[in-house]
Order: sequence, then structure tokens, then C-alpha cells
Amino acid sequence: MTAPEGGPPAGWVSPVPTGSPSAPSPAPAGSTPPGGPSATPGRVSPSTPAPSAGGAGAGVTAPAGGLCPTSHLSVRSADGEGAAGSTYEKLVLTNTGVTSCLLRGFPGVSYVDEAGRQVGAPATRTGAAGAAVRLAPGASATATLRTVHPGIQQGCEQASQTAPVVALRIYPPANTTPLRLPLSGVTACTGPAVTQLSVTTFTG
Repeated sequence: MTAPEGGPPAGWVSPVPTGSPSAPSPAPAGSTPPGGPSATPGRVSPSTPAPSAGGAGAGVTAPAGGLCPTSHLSVRSADGEGAAGSTYEKLVLTNTGVTSCLLRGFPGVSYVDEAGRQVGAPATRTGAAGAAVRLAPGASATATLRTVHPGIQQGCEQASQTAPVVALRIYPPANTTPLRLPLSGVTACTGPAVTQLSVTTFTG
């Protein structure tokens, strides 16, 4: 994936809706860890937060207002089920820190290939932003991710319009450091105009 100079990955959806009076400053969107193995086919064991460029913690600051930083979160997938050419699953963020923190808004989610490049369009946002969720240490919040299978939408009917992907990259709200949820045996639509992912806000 290519990121614009001095900014977040190109094409990512802001993790929080703009214009919302309660929303924090928007941050780039993008896709990850714990709590056990994924419940959705194609998902593998949760992973740790992706390291930032220049080494662990380089240039990374925690969000303001008590919002949960990526370094205190892990992600896993749960409750995956298929319906009419789509898969619905829960993205579960867990507070792995020792203090309470807040989640407010949408995650940024997209597919990435083995080289870490974004494949296809990032997830669009579905529904209202909702209220902030306070996470005590060990507590979790969930967002629902819908994935439309390749071969259904215009612009993604042919195998040549897809590519293998190895992970979902997930930016927690208000964060510019992503988590990573590994995948196995998954292909994604490469066209930037094909809406293959959509995600709701986090709820407790």
C-alpha cells in the first residue's frame, strides 16, 4: 500500500465520522489481536500491534482525552457468519493496559498484501457514530465488519480483478498506528471503486 507523503495510508477512511460534535480528530483508517483464535473462516491467530516506522513507538503519541491507544489494545475476530454473498463478523478490541480508556467512533479497516500494501478500497462506515465506550482493563468492545465476497459485484467478477491478501489492517479510533489481523487463503477485490468492506462503530 502506498501512503501519501507526510500522512496516513492512501484511500483510508477516517476512523471517526467528521462533523460529529463528540468525535475526536479523524485519523487514518486501516486493520488486529487477542482473546483466542478467530471464529471466522480465513482468520488465523490474533497478532500483536504492527510496529511503527523507525522502530517500536517511534513518533507515536497516545490520543487525547483518555482515548485508548493502539499500544493498549488487541484485536480478534468472532461470531463470523455468512449471508447472501457476504460474511459478517465481530472485530473485538480488548484493553490490554492497566488503566481504563475510551473507544469512540469507527475503526479504519482494509486488506493488505504480503508486502503490507493496501488491496482495494478501505471499509466504508455504516450507521451512526454512537457514544464513547469506556473499557476497564481486560474489557472489550465490538464493531461489526461486513465483507462482500469476490465475484458478486461489478468490477470484481473476474479472477484478474482480485488478489491474495494476508491480513486486515485495523486502525483503532483516533490512532495512526494499526493493529493487524492475519488471514489465510483469502482474496480481495483490487478495484478502488468496489465496496467490499463496511464497518460499524464500536459498542460495549
